[in-house]
Amino acid sequence: MSQRELAEFLQVRPSFLSAIENGKSRIPDEKLEKIKEIFELDDLEEYLIEDTNENVVPPHTHVADQTDYLTQLLNHFHDLAHQRDKGHAIADSELLARIDFLTKRNDRLSERVDDLRDEVDNLRQENLSLKELLVKNGISY
Repeated sequence: MSQRELAEFLQVRPSFLSAIENGKSRIPDEKLEKIKEIFELDDLEEYLIEDTNENVVPPHTHVADQTDYLTQLLNHFHDLAHQRDKGHAIADSELLARIDFLTKRNDRLSERVDDLRDEVDNLRQENLSLKELLVKNGISY
């Protein structure tokens, strides 16, 4: 029987069985009973190894039920939110740089418009002065 098949029978993930095999997790008592049923054994004592690792996590089932799917879904949403936050931070900095560029450009254009208005005012004044000279000298325009 493959690890995947055994995991299906026990209703756990293959990664959880791997963690048990590697001594990183303990198998829950209810799963031990299920193993005895699957392999038609009365006793598992000769197959069990004493727990000497203090870093073993408490037993848990990782049953593929709605709670497990909900946890996966929430974790996925959490990851997406962090990706979006990173994306927004990049987009925000790009937008701020664009706003800064456009603000500086607007300031330059405003200065240019002011210069052109001054030039138009000067030309109007000069035009008016020329008209006055023409009238004083009796020249029609």
